[in-house]
Amino acid sequence: MKIGILHLSDLHIEKDNYLYKVDLIANSCDYEIKQISNLFIVISGDITRSGRKAEFDNVKLFLTALKEKIKPQKSILPINLVLVPGNHDCCYDDVKGTRKEILKCCHVDVLTEPDFYEDALVVQNNYWDFYNEMLENIPDDKVSFKKEFTPLINFKIVFHCYNSSWMSDINETYGGIVIPENKFLSNDNEELTIALFHHPLNWLSPRTKNNNKSRFEEHLINTSNIVLFGHEHDKGQSKNIFQKGNNVIFSGGKAFQKEEQKETGFGYIEIDLKNKKTRFKVHSWSSNEFIVEYEEAYELTQKVTRKFILNKDFENKLDTLKIPLKHSRKEKLLLSDIFVFPDLEPIEDKEVVQYPNSEELLYSVKSETILKTIIEGEDQSGKTTLFFVLYKKLYEAGYLPIYIRGKNLNNTDAKDIVKKAMKEQYDSNDTELFFQQPKRVLFLDNLQTVSLNTKYKAILLENLSSHFDYIFISVNNSLGSNIATEETTTLKDFNKYKLLPLGHEKRSEIIEQWFRIGENVMTIREDELLKNIQARLDEINSLLGDRLMPSYPIFILTLLQGLDAQILPHDYSQTSYAHCYQALITAGLVREGLKDELSSYFNILKELAFFLFDKKEDTFSPLDFEDFYVIYKKSFYTNHSFDKVLRLLSNANIIKFDDEYYSFSYKYIYYYLVAQKISANIDKHKVLIEELCDNIHVEKNANILIFLSHHSKAQLLIDSIIFTSELPFEDAKPITLDRADPFTEFIAEFVKGIQHDVIEERDPKQEVKKGLKRKDDQERKSNHKHHSEDLMPPEFREISQAFRTIRILGQIVKNQKGDFEKGKLEELVESAYRTGFRLVGFFADLIEKDKQLFIEAISEKLNKKSNVDIKEIEKTVLSFLQYISWRICMDSFTNLMFAVGTKGSDELFEAVSRRIDSSAAKIVTFAIKSYYGSINTNDLKQLFKDVENNYLAQSILRVYVRKHLYTNFVEKSKKDQIIRIAGFKPNAIMARKKLNP
Repeated sequence: MKIGILHLSDLHIEKDNYLYKVDLIANSCDYEIKQISNLFIVISGDITRSGRKAEFDNVKLFLTALKEKIKPQKSILPINLVLVPGNHDCCYDDVKGTRKEILKCCHVDVLTEPDFYEDALVVQNNYWDFYNEMLENIPDDKVSFKKEFTPLINFKIVFHCYNSSWMSDINETYGGIVIPENKFLSNDNEELTIALFHHPLNWLSPRTKNNNKSRFEEHLINTSNIVLFGHEHDKGQSKNIFQKGNNVIFSGGKAFQKEEQKETGFGYIEIDLKNKKTRFKVHSWSSNEFIVEYEEAYELTQKVTRKFILNKDFENKLDTLKIPLKHSRKEKLLLSDIFVFPDLEPIEDKEVVQYPNSEELLYSVKSETILKTIIEGEDQSGKTTLFFVLYKKLYEAGYLPIYIRGKNLNNTDAKDIVKKAMKEQYDSNDTELFFQQPKRVLFLDNLQTVSLNTKYKAILLENLSSHFDYIFISVNNSLGSNIATEETTTLKDFNKYKLLPLGHEKRSEIIEQWFRIGENVMTIREDELLKNIQARLDEINSLLGDRLMPSYPIFILTLLQGLDAQILPHDYSQTSYAHCYQALITAGLVREGLKDELSSYFNILKELAFFLFDKKEDTFSPLDFEDFYVIYKKSFYTNHSFDKVLRLLSNANIIKFDDEYYSFSYKYIYYYLVAQKISANIDKHKVLIEELCDNIHVEKNANILIFLSHHSKAQLLIDSIIFTSELPFEDAKPITLDRADPFTEFIAEFVKGIQHDVIEERDPKQEVKKGLKRKDDQERKSNHKHHSEDLMPPEFREISQAFRTIRILGQIVKNQKGDFEKGKLEELVESAYRTGFRLVGFFADLIEKDKQLFIEAISEKLNKKSNVDIKEIEKTVLSFLQYISWRICMDSFTNLMFAVGTKGSDELFEAVSRRIDSSAAKIVTFAIKSYYGSINTNDLKQLFKDVENNYLAQSILRVYVRKHLYTNFVEKSKKDQIIRIAGFKPNAIMARKKLNP
């Protein structure tokens, strides 16, 4: 049995002068139509020119005549009409201006508010009146609806009709349309499903949170056999897409009416229901008739239908946040609001050269027939969250996932284990049917919590491996030291990865998602967003510190919440950063049910931290804790036994047990609590603060001072840190970068060889992303080896002291600038500037003093191997030393910029620049202002005038100007002005464009 589909699109009917084409359509399809038992006239939108009622009246005449003419004489051929509107079927006469504002709120993945749809659809009132007259019933949902037909007994054809024009506007653009995910139509075991809409997929928005374009395309592939659309006046040719075991045929309709008549036509599709074959034909206008221009045949494969439907409660659980986050612009956050795929580190013997994105696991499943993977990660690293996201996405892609918690496993029967999990996750627990299904995926979470012994755990893994081609297993501890030989043998063929903390690029992504929550994608300012993301990333990096805590999503999100000014507590005895750290500790205690005893447990923790610090210990045994608790109870009332307190703090992940000893789970907890104890009676600890400052090169001391600056505004602390900043390289002359500065003279020749003349046209978002990726690569390539701080040479100790003092001064400026008088704040920043300049001065003196020895040593070594040109060696070595000096200068300035820089404090940094009055100070101030704000062209003019005839200072300035232009959205006229002021070639951008069209 065969059916036919007459596919018309973009008719653009305005008057009744198209009726002559009715006979031509009928003549062109006469033979094909006599071979079929059912005909469907399908129109994929733009039926009229401008959606007015008179035009729809003419459409009725056209379609009525077409139905009469196309039916063979004396035939009882059923003819059915299936329609969707296009943007030209919307009438914008007298439309209210508020509709545009409403549409701005509709660019979201899920839209449930009926009023939004009603207000948006008002422009289609004439269309729906026409629809009602032609088909006699208007669907309840005008955005997506089904039209079902049964041409054969037990054979159902369903048209999935999508009104992609529901949010059309007069001047619509690519990527401006959204079909909300809650309007996607499911395939309910339909024999033949045909999706119909007007706009091609490239008109759907890729900029929504979930990428609406991508999600709708994925949905069509999973649910449809044939997809028909219009709008772009296509040639009408079809293409077959095969993906995930499904194939779907996409066909864009040829325009029925346009100015060039030879480019008009229609499509005809013949479907053999018995043999599951289809033939697509394109009829084109030629010499006053329609002829077949194109023809293609395809086979239809039955869509994969689900035997198991996900339980709604479990489906909601997959998108539920496990931590109590609050956001000022959304009442209830979902996992999908803030999730980013973390990177993975392959666990291999060889050197790691690539860190794959965990999202690639999805693509691996879809491209491999067998995939078995182990993911190792610490508590709170996000293993379970990653599994839930992978589960949801694989289910949506037609796979059959099952999630099993390791702690629930106490036997080796795979079917019994799966049956118990199915009760929670699916609408059926028929394991026999489950194991008959293809594409089964197992997620086994926290293997280390399985209660079986080693032998039976290995048997369990063997059984599960034999039942699943796709397996993901998470483990908590190191594979090598915590998985026994039997298990290792079973898992030897698994791909093994470590779940990494979020690097700089991923931190930026999660911050962007946080900022985009509740924002209108149509009105958000991308330039402001980019700037805000960069500023917040700097804050997050400051809070994360140097390995104070791993950059797991749970920590970053809690810090983001803490930095949200609208939900910060009104307690100004601590800085905003201190509130963030306290929120992290509080979250752990609250999860353990200690909400009503927070102050008591914070006090225990504070005293314990200082107890360990005083003893110069980082770890403690259960006996040590018992001794501490006896002392504690002499000073404080408490109702809990020491073993209960120890257990609760362990469960809250505040402290951890490793082998025989306990320690604080993360460094930040220990440092925060020690500093809190000191700040409670800071005058009593004057000697201790001086000792911390004297040994600031030691990581622990530096970090306690940083945390102390978050807790206290005491003058004693500030004066001690300022005094400490004056000690490193106190005999070194700070660089000025003025023309007479020896450092300037030393590297002047090298700098002249640096090319600064070209400014390329670059995408700021991509440039920022590339910079963050470079940071990640550099940090991951580093083996993070640290020399013993007690064995540091004096010079290294001073370098460490300088860097850490600058960082502490910066933390005070960033967090407490509103608490100090102008003079004191300027003194703090000036101390940081001068410390940084002395550091560069020290290196400059060192290189100048030893450069000849260096040249002679290399020359002598090379001379022993062969005769070489000594002058050429000297020139090369000198150039290398100049390059090293340049890099030290640039890196020191940039470090200083990040350490003390902060948004909205231009006046402060200008004042410091005037106090120091050197080219170096002016450049650092410019770097801070341009990074955290914008470039003032008048200030830039004056700055280049100040460093006139100083090529080194100008070159460094140009580096920061270029960096700003590459990583910020700058209006073109202002950009051109900045380029001229900075001395770049005025035609550099245009020349680049011509070379790269």
